[in-house]
Amino acid sequence: MNAHIRNEGDWVGASVNRKEDRRLTTGQGQYFADKKIPGTLHLVFVRSQQAHARIVSINTDAARALKGVVAVVTGADIRTQIKGLPQPVVVPSFAANYPDFWPLAVDKVKFHGEPVAAVIARDRYVAEDAAALVEIVYDPLPVVTDMEAALAEGAPIVHDGWASNEMFAMNYTGGGTPESEAAHARKVDEALAAAAVVIRRRFRVHRCGVTPLEPRGAMATWDDDGLTAWITTQRPHIDRLALSDVLEIPSDKVRVIAPRDQGGAFGVKAPFYREPILVCHMARVLGRPVRWLETREEHLMSVSQERDQIHNIEIGADASGRIVALRDNAIADNGDGCEGVYWGFVMPFFGAAVLTNAYDIPLCDIRIRVACTNKAVLSPARSFGAFAARFALDRAIDLLARELKIDPADVRRRNLIAELPYTTATGVHHDSGDYAKVFDHLTTLVDLKGFRAEQARSRAEGRHIGIGFSVGAELSGVSSAVLVSMENQPGFGAATVRVDPRGKVQVFEGDAPQGQGHETSMAQVVAQEFGIHPADVSLTTGDTGTTPFGSGTIGARGGSYTVSAVANACRALKSKMATVLLHDLKVEGVPSDVSFRDGRVFLTADPTQGKNFAALAERIVMAPLGLPAGMQAGLDQTEFFEADVPMLTFGAHAAIVEVDPETGIFKILRYVASDDFGTVINPIVVAGQVHGGVVQGLSNTMFEEFVYDENGQQLTATLENYKIANAADMINIESHHEAGSACPHTPLGSRGLGEGIPGPVPAALTNAVCDALAPFGIEVNRLPLRPNTIWRLLQDKAASKG
Repeated sequence: MNAHIRNEGDWVGASVNRKEDRRLTTGQGQYFADKKIPGTLHLVFVRSQQAHARIVSINTDAARALKGVVAVVTGADIRTQIKGLPQPVVVPSFAANYPDFWPLAVDKVKFHGEPVAAVIARDRYVAEDAAALVEIVYDPLPVVTDMEAALAEGAPIVHDGWASNEMFAMNYTGGGTPESEAAHARKVDEALAAAAVVIRRRFRVHRCGVTPLEPRGAMATWDDDGLTAWITTQRPHIDRLALSDVLEIPSDKVRVIAPRDQGGAFGVKAPFYREPILVCHMARVLGRPVRWLETREEHLMSVSQERDQIHNIEIGADASGRIVALRDNAIADNGDGCEGVYWGFVMPFFGAAVLTNAYDIPLCDIRIRVACTNKAVLSPARSFGAFAARFALDRAIDLLARELKIDPADVRRRNLIAELPYTTATGVHHDSGDYAKVFDHLTTLVDLKGFRAEQARSRAEGRHIGIGFSVGAELSGVSSAVLVSMENQPGFGAATVRVDPRGKVQVFEGDAPQGQGHETSMAQVVAQEFGIHPADVSLTTGDTGTTPFGSGTIGARGGSYTVSAVANACRALKSKMATVLLHDLKVEGVPSDVSFRDGRVFLTADPTQGKNFAALAERIVMAPLGLPAGMQAGLDQTEFFEADVPMLTFGAHAAIVEVDPETGIFKILRYVASDDFGTVINPIVVAGQVHGGVVQGLSNTMFEEFVYDENGQQLTATLENYKIANAADMINIESHHEAGSACPHTPLGSRGLGEGIPGPVPAALTNAVCDALAPFGIEVNRLPLRPNTIWRLLQDKAASKG
């Protein structure tokens, strides 16, 4: 009945300016660094200067003696005081080798930058000075920094007691036994042997990630009420449970609060990290507030690293370009693998699972191996695990098209999933939409036929322009069916909506946004449902003491799962308010006979009969006399939303470039995205998500790269050496979502959009560069994509022709 209440507002779909922006642009934001508690102690980590070494000794005498130092701790000190990881709440539901670790290294270090000791002092300057006085003697061990070398026989072993460095391996197709997998592999062999054309290539995507404006931080207090921790996290409710288990504190004595404002996260603040564990433990030990704020160097050394995969692709097609079989033997470099929830390997696992993307590929043989090396563990980044897989497959499709002498757009269009719902060979469910329509919209936007004519003219004039395409079927929230099996955690969306006696509405959600515009989008949904103004809606997020349990801001859940819980809570309250109005007016009817609009609640058939929204709220909350039989007072409603099926959202990207073959320098002339986001709640927010996602993808593709030397030393631990895109590097991103269709599985028809947008970027851009240089016959099959790489390929090609 609730779903049929008239919804006559006009806020959903409106380009409302973001509510958050006034405080953020006027210096009134409430970031982690703005949280102050008198008497707080400051914690600074001493990090390893070695990539792989035994810890012979740690001398902390000089540090302890420095005036203002309260405590110095090492791994040996804390390993008997708290539990180490893994703990069940942050272990995925996969068979894998899970390394034991504590917040500080015990016995040996495994990557350059691993925390070895910590100093707690009365101010941060003293703590920094004291940390420099800690003397550590190491016995260096052989270092392995290459994923293939790490998996080879005789490689140095990263984790003591392991037989090899393989942390995780999986065959995604062919059944669950060696015999069935072998039989399936033979079937793929036969299909590839019979194909008209087969492309076999190795694709390498480097180690890069995301760099949020604000790094990580944690602050904790301990008193009679228990532990209260402020953590820059995307998943405060998960952190609360994990802290309870690791520190052996009853869960009702643990409260985790994510700051109201966070300067970005993009996935990197989703894991359960070691550093906040130690902050909370030391607050309990010392009985004083303890605070740690990560430096940019620490951040670049120990988190924000993802991608780092090799895909060995075989793809076969018939003469028309229809793909008949696909094989991928993938490898990922997981670093040391020490990270709660994701353990590094969950990202490449997922990337392999979604390898087939939005393509109808009937026969697949897909395998992955994940290696531990002497690097920092992989941490989540936007385009979770899929960035490298998207690059590999969409590059392979372009190469297939070139071999067949068919326009790559036509081959891509021919292989898109035509009828939905659809389940891929790896079990990924595509729920709804029209992929071909979205892709056709893109080719119209770029005028593909006109571009090809212009390209021919340009080549005749000595100019080399090219166009490249790529697509992405990306997460639109993560259902419990997926998340429980993947991370051992639920995926439902949750929200509490409260209407107060003055007609103001408070929304409480347990997820912790980091700039996505939740305050604005949620307020628009509430305003739409109740017929009020978004200014009358406030949002509280990320406080485990005041919000319903939520899995966190991950996987584009905000625009799919969380907002759906908000809408359903509003509809339940609307039903109650409408029932009371009918009762008070002594009118026979059902709630769907009542409208909510312009701050009033009234009979649809007779708008003169009704009340102001605020007056009706006051009547129910403050004067709950004579309510309909069986009805309780109050206007609070908590809803948990779970979609019937896993959901995806689809986008298609095109890049147009000009390349100078003399230098390899390329210029992006246009970048166009066509997406199906379902019902768009706020076009401004959507455009911001698309622009930001594409810029992240371009930055990863062209600029960013984490580099380690042969000794495992991290050479890119500052923004001087780790280049990220700035405004001068970018062009205008053209974002179009007119091709969208309402999602049938959410109450508003909305889809989540933020997670996967960077995914199609590397292949679209690289395909464009290769298209521009088609007369030279070069291939770019590894990232990063840079002018020097292009120039060398051109030089090698010229030399081979003699």
